[in-house]
This record gives sequence, structure tokens and C-alpha cells, in this order.
Amino acid sequence: MRHRIVGTLVLALLLKGMDGLAAEEGQFDLSPRSLALLEEAVRKTGDPKSGREIYSDTRDAQCANCHRLQGTGAHVGPDLGHVAEKLSIREIAEALIAPSRKLTEGYETYTVVRTDGKILSGLKISDTADALHLRDQLGKDHFISRSKIARLDKSPVSLMPSRLVSRLSRQDLVNLVSFLKSPGEQKLLDGRLLRAWVAGPFGRIIKKPEPLEKDPDPAKVAASTTGKLFQWTLINTRANGLFQPGSPFAIPKSSFYLLGWIKSDRNRKAALRIDHSSGIRILLNSSTVYTSREAGMDKRLEVDLQDGWNTILCRVNNPSGASTCGFRLESSAGLRLCADRQD
Repeated sequence: MRHRIVGTLVLALLLKGMDGLAAEEGQFDLSPRSLALLEEAVRKTGDPKSGREIYSDTRDAQCANCHRLQGTGAHVGPDLGHVAEKLSIREIAEALIAPSRKLTEGYETYTVVRTDGKILSGLKISDTADALHLRDQLGKDHFISRSKIARLDKSPVSLMPSRLVSRLSRQDLVNLVSFLKSPGEQKLLDGRLLRAWVAGPFGRIIKKPEPLEKDPDPAKVAASTTGKLFQWTLINTRANGLFQPGSPFAIPKSSFYLLGWIKSDRNRKAALRIDHSSGIRILLNSSTVYTSREAGMDKRLEVDLQDGWNTILCRVNNPSGASTCGFRLESSAGLRLCADRQD
């Protein structure tokens, strides 16, 4: 009997140890023990620089696809500019793991059932007697006539999918939380373009203008001088903050266009910092402001901006099929560099 009791206790201790090991090796969750382990890891092994790369690489964590930080990113979720001061490590972790648990006021999800049966979900940007303005999780705006709405429901579920953090390893999540608690590291995102529209591939001679240069618009088909038609595609930077379009744009001896906007609070001069691995031509509001046949790193370009939205269009030579390009504002005060025209 005594041996049976001892054996049972040993088995229980082994099982408890295995459970603890599983908790430490699996995904973090909302249990007090798991959150405590995450909090301890952020303080001991958190790497805010790596966290910034995870935040910027919008294909995995996709933070910048929805949130703004240091004037960079989209306006679908709450601005994260003061999250480091306002939220604790544990509160940030909880918001990432279970985004629907505590929704920020004004960022609730609304679902519209239209009279034609189509269903749309998003943030309610405005609501008038004539129309409802929704913004979906991709940042696309929908204006729905009141006469076309059969039903409108407010949902307790966040637009941010809870599965997003499951794409990250434990250390990646620790580093991301560490970054969100690091104002100094966040400052390095100041004024950087993380998403842009791309069209191509076009011919390799970047000085030869294409029809789209007169009125670049992602909602329109981009036509070439040869009559070929291209759809604009929204792409993200890599972790290094540079754009490197993949297929079908990665064609050697070709070129592609990148499109974005700068919003200015007034008529003013501003400076852009540009990195490009090959030849490039930059147009601001349809006028060429910079041309280079060679690669350039951290090139400074002073431009004249008009009050409101300014279109920035770049034609990038792609001799090897792997050209890169990146942009940031030297100072983002009163300015915003982005891939949308959302206020």
C-alpha cells in the first residue's frame, strides 16, 4: 500500500512537471501563470529591435496593416502612439492574445446585411441619415446607402483576428510586446512608409513615361504604352523597411511603379529619405522631382508639398528582378506618409 501511494505521488509530480513544461513551450495564453511567464520573459529576454522588425514586417503580425504608430500605418485599429505609457506589459499581452476581451471605445465591429444579401463588416466611421461609412479590416472604405441596409448589428468581436499571434513563436511575441513598451525603438518608425501600391512589370527604360503617371489610382487599371493592363496590388515592406515586390513583379530587365501619398497640414517644404538598390525616378503630384540611374542609400530629397494630399509615384528599375526601395520622412511633424488617403 505504501509503495502504491509513493508511486502515485511520483506520477502526479511527473505529470505536473510535464504540464509546466508544455505551458512554457507552447503558445502563451490568458492564464495567470502564462501571463506571468510572458511578463518575466519580456523583462529578461525581450528584444525591442527584433520586435520592431516583427511589427514592420506586415505579412506575419500585420500590426501596421491596421494600426498607426509614429504616424506610420493604417487607420483601422486604435493608434498605438501612447500604448507604452498607458498599458502595462500584461495589458499589452492580453490585448494581443485576446483582442475581443476589452475593445477600445469607437473600435467596435459593425456588420451590415444589405438588401441584396451581401454582408459587410468593419468599423463605423460615420453614420448619417443618408449613408453608413464602414472601413473593413483591409482598410477599404464602404459607403452604403441607408435604403440598401436591411440590418445593422454591433458585434462584441474585434476586427483583429485572435489567431494573428499564433503565427508568432513565443520569443517573437515576447519581442513584439517589448517593442510596444519601448518608445525609443518606436521612434525609429517615425515617418516610414510600410505599405505601398505596386503595378508592373513595365519596360526597363524608366525615363519613358507611362499613361498611369498622369493619374495614378489603385481603383483604376494601369495601362502601359503597349496597351497591356495591370492591376494595382497593395504590398508591405520587408523587416528591413524596404519594398521588394515578388511575383509577378520580380522580372529581370523590367521596372515597376510604387504608389503612396503624403498628407501635409499646409503648403510647405519637406525632406524625404530614400533608399534604392537600382535606378529610380520619383514623381510628386505628376511632376518628376528625382532621377537616378544608380543605387542610393539614405538620399535626401527636398520637396514642395501642397496642403492636403500629395501623390508620390516611383518608377523603379529592376535589372535583376530583386530591386529594393524604401522611403521615410525626415521629420513627420504635420505630415503623414501612407498607402491610403484615410483621415
